Amino acid sequence: MYARPVRRLIKASLLSLIASFALLRPSSASAAEPQQDVADGSDNCRAFQEKNERELKAWEATQPPEKFQAQRPQTVLDAPWSPFFSWFGGNLDLVAATFIPHFGAQLRGPTPATTLSWPWSFSFGPYYACSRKVGTYGFVGHKVHQLMLEPAVVLGDLGIGITTRPGYRFLYHPTDWVVGFGGGVGSTLEIAGNREPFRASVGPEIVLHFGHCCERSYFTLALRYDYFVAGRENHILGASLGYTYF
Repeated sequence: MYARPVRRLIKASLLSLIASFALLRPSSASAAEPQQDVADGSDNCRAFQEKNERELKAWEATQPPEKFQAQRPQTVLDAPWSPFFSWFGGNLDLVAATFIPHFGAQLRGPTPATTLSWPWSFSFGPYYACSRKVGTYGFVGHKVHQLMLEPAVVLGDLGIGITTRPGYRFLYHPTDWVVGFGGGVGSTLEIAGNREPFRASVGPEIVLHFGHCCERSYFTLALRYDYFVAGRENHILGASLGYTYF
């Protein structure tokens, strides 16, 4: 009964993977991008960050003092919208990663269901990969440990379902890899819909992390299995692809 839906899910995942590689294909413009100073490993990144901070302070010490200027209110239609729009325009990658959903598919019956999810990640621990553009002091790093919270909407034959998933994810992505990989574990909480009572699962996931470490902005492909003790559909497979900040 599940053979055909499983094939469809695998096919959709492969197409998503191919599309991600196409988006990351090197272009002629990439040769003109600034070179990077990089380091891998927690000890090397710690030393690199300390060196960057020393060099930044030394550079700041050579700069002339700034002339004092009175702060003038910046308003739009007599309201202080200007600082908000300035922040919004300078952080479009963070805004996109926060609000644009990940698109996916899920097997929770004889036919696949469509999923829209918003996986928010909170990195912690030491940096295991780090970089900065040559000639600058913009240190950025990648932390392999992440806490996850992923609200989602499930659209299928059984109706509209609302879920959320807290969990932990490990992502290994060295500076010279275009694709990082990792895994995680979590519990999907079905809050409403799908003709199921409130219930919780436990299950692992496999993750592919597409992008150039350690600049922000990646595409993440997640393949997941959930086991529910209660309810009718106890074994659920899922896959999703979307844009992430970390």
